[in-house]
Amino acid sequence: MTAPPPNPSPVPSNDTSVAPAPDATGYRVGVMTMEVEADRPDAFAGLVRSAVDRFDATLAGTAGVSVKLLAFRGPHMTPAEGAYRPLDFLRVGMTEKLERRVHFLLIVTEVDLAATAFTYTVALPSRLTNVAVISTKRLDPAYRGEEPDAAAAAANLTALLRHCFGHLLNLPHHPDPANVMYDFAGVDELAAMTDLTEAQRSRIGRNLPREARERATANRAGRLARWGFALRITGANAAGIVAAALRANPIRLLGRLPTLVTTALSVLLVLFFSPEPWDVGSTVELYQLALFSAVAVLGATAALYRAFAFGAARDRGRALSESAVVTAAATMLSLGATMALLFVLLAGLVWLGSSTIFPRKLMETWPTVDPAVRTADHLKLSLFVAAIATLAGSLGGRADSRDLVRGVLFVDEET
Repeated sequence: MTAPPPNPSPVPSNDTSVAPAPDATGYRVGVMTMEVEADRPDAFAGLVRSAVDRFDATLAGTAGVSVKLLAFRGPHMTPAEGAYRPLDFLRVGMTEKLERRVHFLLIVTEVDLAATAFTYTVALPSRLTNVAVISTKRLDPAYRGEEPDAAAAAANLTALLRHCFGHLLNLPHHPDPANVMYDFAGVDELAAMTDLTEAQRSRIGRNLPREARERATANRAGRLARWGFALRITGANAAGIVAAALRANPIRLLGRLPTLVTTALSVLLVLFFSPEPWDVGSTVELYQLALFSAVAVLGATAALYRAFAFGAARDRGRALSESAVVTAAATMLSLGATMALLFVLLAGLVWLGSSTIFPRKLMETWPTVDPAVRTADHLKLSLFVAAIATLAGSLGGRADSRDLVRGVLFVDEET
């Protein structure tokens, strides 16, 4: 791998709200073991240690990068349908990454991870949080009924460490089965994934300073200092935040919120066939409804953020990290875009209904002030009904599956 700049981006000395990285010598990659069932702790520890040594050797030529083996003992987690929820590990990892002062964290656990897109998954990288979760459950041939092979398991785990770290550094998949970023289909393909191209090495060098996101507020910084830091970081990472929101895909995210959509449509139907909203359409000014619609979308976004976001964690010194700010901003933008999409779709349905199937006689008689037969009246009706339905939908959407929604927001892919 190519060498990045020897130090992280310097922090201006006149900015007292920002503290330099805890270790100014370079970028730290943590590999943390998380034993859940701990039925063979010695074998698990030896497997991870062997793989970390190989992974560290891979990064030996990358100046300024160090790998540290960490341990997190005994997280209490409950399996669902025979496997553990990877987002539970991710949530712990976000906090531990901040407390352990590492820029990237690769969590290794011995239990099976639940999957949504495949029959099983062995790793889930999250570039938004700089955390990846890896399972060793299926890496030893003994899992498939063959002879135990610790060396093969270590080679497979090494490949997963490299592959997930590549994802955290925004490396795309590669078509060569021998490349570390090959989009493998099964565990038996992992051992061959050892190569990096010169283009990939160059891209790692370019991406590492940007993806590390090492800045943080000073310990015990005041509220104004934290808000100022958050605004500066959001502006500096605007392109990455937008890219993360696009990866989440508002259409895909809306499809993971069936309760939200059903609630919004139910409220829309009730309001559309009630006379009071037609009064609004014939009397209220357009700019008032536009403002009300904007507030409704923002309110719906805030309601979903409280339900589905991990939140901007701070360490014991109350320092707010750049990674936490970027994660929170991208989550808010993703949910906001989803609510805006829902609002547009609902407004379009009301517009279509009022322009086609709704009886003109009722348009003339239901309003108590003026008939609501003009195009402008229909537009105002659409905005009003869609705004209320969006707000109602966000409240109903809090009952949707947190794991499914967070999986779209925070996980790049299942591998």
